[in-house]
Amino acid sequence: MNEQEKYLFDLRGYIVVKNALTSSQIKDLSKHLELHRSDNDYFFGSDRTKFTSPEDTAWTTPTMLDWGGCYLDLIDLPKIKPYLEALLGPSYRLDHDYLKIDSEQSGKGLYLHGGGQGAGGPTDLVGPTDGGQCYYRYSNGRFFNGLVAVAFELDTVPEGSGGFGCVPGSHKVNFELPKEWKYSKTQDEVPLCVDRVAASAGDAIIFTEACAHGTIPWEGPGERRTIFYKYCPHAVAWSPCYYNSDNYSGLTEDQKSMLLPPSAFGPAPEVRQIWAKAQAEHRELQELKKTQ
Repeated sequence: MNEQEKYLFDLRGYIVVKNALTSSQIKDLSKHLELHRSDNDYFFGSDRTKFTSPEDTAWTTPTMLDWGGCYLDLIDLPKIKPYLEALLGPSYRLDHDYLKIDSEQSGKGLYLHGGGQGAGGPTDLVGPTDGGQCYYRYSNGRFFNGLVAVAFELDTVPEGSGGFGCVPGSHKVNFELPKEWKYSKTQDEVPLCVDRVAASAGDAIIFTEACAHGTIPWEGPGERRTIFYKYCPHAVAWSPCYYNSDNYSGLTEDQKSMLLPPSAFGPAPEVRQIWAKAQAEHRELQELKKTQ
């Protein structure tokens, strides 16, 4: 992360990393997506906890890591890793993932949420509080962030089409976002203070969740397919569900570390030992259930 990027992130709360994905990675990610979507699907992943069957366990909440391929590579993509290390420190974890598809048919307005030193305020459209994990500050020569999002664009987002929007600098404000700015049904209603961020296919938008942000209604050609991977310091969590690395084949040790549950100790040996025991007990339970 160079000095210009650090300046812009501190100023605005987001940056655009050009060509974060190669053309072959875009092709692989798109292929797996199209294999798993139906005509009515526009949202996938582990952003929300939803059980589809009484037999589901706490480690079976849907996640795009189940799709394999480059979705596993995105856990610690080399092009993105230096940015996350600068923004979160050397020890951080993947908290949750999801993919959002926007089109003119989706009919969604802009819901600005977050912003303002750790909470969106009592009338925030996502919730009256973020639990304290969406924070931002810069102190003693380093960044301190709670939840940091990486939005990988699979399609080009031309100027004026829609897509990611935010109020630049709102990650450092001390006042709640004015209520009348929080929801815009159409692009014409979007407040002038909102940055409309264009991007090319393969670019990644990295932003702090402390910045007031949302999705501007789509008026562009085709679809906007965006993959979100969201990261936290090891002691911080947003999602109530954790990953079980047993569910994904071919992971590196570093990737397994990034899927560990939250703790103040990070991927320390004693944490790995505890989690390995929990995974073993889960495997045993699943085998016992098969015999019943």
